[in-house]
Amino acid sequence: MKGYSRIVVAGEVDSGKSTLIGRFLFEMGSLSQETMSEVENVCQRLDRDLEFAYLLDSLEEERINQLTIDTTQVFCKSKKNRDFAFIDVPGHKQLLKNMLSGSTYATTAILVVDVVKSLDEGTRRHFNILNFLGIDKIILALNKMDLVGFNEDTFNKTQEEISVFYNALGIKPTYIIPISGKQGDNLLKKSLRMPWYKGATLFEALDKMNKRLKEEKNGDFYFPIQDVYCINKEKICVGNIISGQIKRGEIVNILPLNKLSRVKKIIVFDKTKSSAKTPESIGLVSAKIDNLQRGQVIYRGNHPGVVTQILAKIFCVEPLRIGESFIFKCATQKTNSIIKKINYVLDITDSSGSREAKDLKQTDVAEVVINTEEPVTVKKFRQLNTLGRFILQREKEICAVGIIP
Repeated sequence: MKGYSRIVVAGEVDSGKSTLIGRFLFEMGSLSQETMSEVENVCQRLDRDLEFAYLLDSLEEERINQLTIDTTQVFCKSKKNRDFAFIDVPGHKQLLKNMLSGSTYATTAILVVDVVKSLDEGTRRHFNILNFLGIDKIILALNKMDLVGFNEDTFNKTQEEISVFYNALGIKPTYIIPISGKQGDNLLKKSLRMPWYKGATLFEALDKMNKRLKEEKNGDFYFPIQDVYCINKEKICVGNIISGQIKRGEIVNILPLNKLSRVKKIIVFDKTKSSAKTPESIGLVSAKIDNLQRGQVIYRGNHPGVVTQILAKIFCVEPLRIGESFIFKCATQKTNSIIKKINYVLDITDSSGSREAKDLKQTDVAEVVINTEEPVTVKKFRQLNTLGRFILQREKEICAVGIIP
């Protein structure tokens, strides 16, 4: 995923998410003739007009029932090196686990709203989830403008209704765009049927946010170790740079070992480089250090936290209880953990009020204290989202997604 901006596309059932992405890919010229032929054949077999949503809804059950039940990731590469990875997540309340797992590593969000339905429960829930996950680069796409005759008054009325809710949350979309995903209006080109709209197209908004994201990632160097290989008697730490850049010869620290080392080599595809930066996947060879392993974090700059107790906000996908054992995963780190204390619980639908609790129900949002068996390297989410976001698992099932505020 080198160079790709990860964009989660969320929205209530029937908001037109998959259609919007499919049409965007079509307009960008990112679809092969084989892919288009396959979709056309499916539509003919189901006796339906061409459905761009079928480019994303790859499961047979989704195509028949016309809803997204799985998380689909597609890559969009343009001729001008504007590259996006769209994560299409399910909108139904019962599929929150899929949505949360799909959203975990997104940097930007497109929240698709049916302009006819306006502010429904699903839209409120998705705003809360995006806000909870700390995804503040949000494009609000008011979709299906073709069903209201591309009417400006309808767009303004819907925008005003929704703004009351997200303003109460303390967030604001970066862009609000009137769109027809099915017909392609305001995706790549300004719609001639909405001359009253003077803002950015979806492509322009994504492009600007992608550039801003790259500028923000020029901070301290952080490199979670994904694996360690021994080649020609050299230990090579491989992984993805999640922040900053590194040069050959610089001194780095390896956590939680807290050992300093000098970078001897930077390797990419069997070739050495003098430097590397976000978001490159590289191999690092440093001066001899024992006990290198997956889950350790190599950094240069401000010291992150190395802790065994974390104050966090979690969103429950499954019921949880105090003292229950979970697997804590953050970046490439993995260790056993327990919820030591529940400070308070919020309602995800409207974020109003709080309550004390000893147990947590599905869809609860709570501030908790988590104890980990092994030390973990973390940052506040607003400082570095990859080291400030985690999941709790019970065996292989995701039970909660969390952030470190």
